[in-house]
Order: sequence, then C-alpha cells, then structure tokens
Amino acid sequence: MLYTIQNDFLKADINTVGAELSSLSSKQTGTEYLWHGDPAWWAGRAPILFPIVCSLKDGVYTYNGVTYSMPKHGFVRGAEFTVALIQDGKIIFEYSDNEETRKMYPFSFLFQVTFELVDNQLIVIYRVINRSDVAIYFSIGAHEAYRCPREDGESFDDYYLEFETDDTYISETVTPAGLISGERYMVIEGDKTLPLKHELFANDALIIKDVPSSRVSLKSKKSRAVVEINYHDAPHLGIWTKVGAPYICIEPWYGLPDEVGHDGRIEDKLGIVSLGAGREFVWPHDIKIHEN
Repeated sequence: MLYTIQNDFLKADINTVGAELSSLSSKQTGTEYLWHGDPAWWAGRAPILFPIVCSLKDGVYTYNGVTYSMPKHGFVRGAEFTVALIQDGKIIFEYSDNEETRKMYPFSFLFQVTFELVDNQLIVIYRVINRSDVAIYFSIGAHEAYRCPREDGESFDDYYLEFETDDTYISETVTPAGLISGERYMVIEGDKTLPLKHELFANDALIIKDVPSSRVSLKSKKSRAVVEINYHDAPHLGIWTKVGAPYICIEPWYGLPDEVGHDGRIEDKLGIVSLGAGREFVWPHDIKIHEN
C-alpha cells in the first residue's frame, strides 16, 4: 500500500512493502527525481538494506556455532511494514522480528523508518532497537536510485557527482560473487568531482570504504536541478547502476560485503554494527532538492 506525504515543495510516496520510497517529486515543477522501477532494468527504487548490506560469503553466516542463510541485502526490503504514525509531512513505519525472520536472524529487534519533509528536503531516519538480552549484530544501508538522465536531451554522461571535499576516493574491487577481493583502485585523486560513465560500473558497484565526505550531490552539465544527499556519519558509500541503465544509485552504508577470506562469523563481518541489549541505533540521511 502506498502512503503519501507532502508539503509546499515536495511530495513523497512510500510503499508499506519494505518501507520503500517509491516517488520523490517537486511540487513546484512536477519533476520526478526517483527512478520509477522499470523491471526491464531494475525493479527496485529505494530498497532498505537490513540486517546485512550486499553479499554474504556463500550466502551464509554463523552465530554461536549455528549457520544461517540470508539473501543479498537482507530481508526487510520484502517485508510488510505497519504505519506507527502519520501526520502532515511525516510518517513512521515499523517492522519487528517474527518467526520467519528468526530462521535467518536469531535476534529480537524493532526497526523504525521515519520519512519527514522539511522545506525542500526529505529526512529519512533509520532506528534499530535491540529487544534481545544480548548484543545484536547488523549492517544497514540506503539504496535510493535517482533518474539519470532526468531531462529530455540529456544523457547519462552529462551527469556527475560532486563530493563535499577534495580528497582521494578509492573503491574496493568486487568479485563476481559480490565479495570484496582486497584489491582497490583510484576513483578520484585530489578532487571532489566524479564524471558519470557507464564504464565505471562494468565490474559492479563502486564501494568507497571510509568515504572522506559526508555529502554528495548529483548534478548535470545541462540542467540546473541538483539532488544533494547528506549521509552524516555513515562510513561507507556504494555507487551503482547497470551498464546502460537510466538511473544512478547513491547508497550510504553502515556495513560492507563480506571479504573473500571472511571466517563466516557475523561478529567478525566487515563493517558490522554491534548494538548492546536494550540499546538504540539511530541514523538519519537527508535528500535535498535544489531547483533554483
């Protein structure tokens, strides 16, 4: 089921399946900024990644000597969320552990996703509450896909990403199994601009571990509108599209794919978050639309 929130600047549609953002459009111009999920390319729009990000080695992990299987990016992207609160410009979705999740993930949790429109930005807040009597281990990530190109007469190559600071941006190399190989390569050296070309994604996503910027903007050389993503303290960033596809995914993450030599223990997983019993994890990221 779709729910809509709006203000004078923006309108957002969110699906109860996966608490997935399904549309983000301008009230001023009518422009749609989010990818529309054409299955000919990719049916996703903005799935939420929890309790893992990307791939597990051999599709499994172990905890307390027990082996569990979990699909890529976890299970909440296909889960039916309930609405905990809705008011002008704001909605909160909830999902908690159940018999099915505990077959894949043996922890008790409450996962809340808040969407709130404030002027020309959409604030998205992920909140994980540990209801277990032991520490829980998880990764969490956003996966919003943006139209690219967005305007008639533009091409994918007309777009570029501009980070907050000049720095060195290095990507991990991903194996065909979706694991981190240990090899790395330069994406940006001493600059903050990444021109978009489909060849960048011939070997899957760019994965920038310990990204040296907390904000990135999607810009075009031919049109004025800018999508600015502020991911605050998220330590890692994925950037992905299918070669030839008309979208770009900008994915801040607390978590990473398994390394090829990973021992399988969830406690040892690269980038894993450990959350103590009764504790909460809260992470906001913001999507701001500039049209002037």
